[in-house]
Amino acid sequence: IQFAYGRFNIPIPRTAVGQATAGVAINRTLDDLLPGDILVFAEHDAEPTHVGLYVGDGKFIHSASRGVRLSQLSEDDTEGRLWLRHWTAVRRIVE
Repeated sequence: IQFAYGRFNIPIPRTAVGQATAGVAINRTLDDLLPGDILVFAEHDAEPTHVGLYVGDGKFIHSASRGVRLSQLSEDDTEGRLWLRHWTAVRRIVE
């Protein structure tokens, strides 16, 4: 996420915790998301542990053990269901 924003000379914090407080809070609903929003994930209302960059159509990119992945926030998607359950916040850096 930091790399993607950095390509446009927009500085943001490096860690998930830092990115979870960057920009402004947005409602945590798919209808309110815009491409470029930061999706924040945590387990059991704990400190944020992961972030993703929303790309549209319910999908986001994020770092994974095998590189960058494209995932979907959907109960119909096996992996997406897990992310949907751990999705705690949205931060908007740019309009």
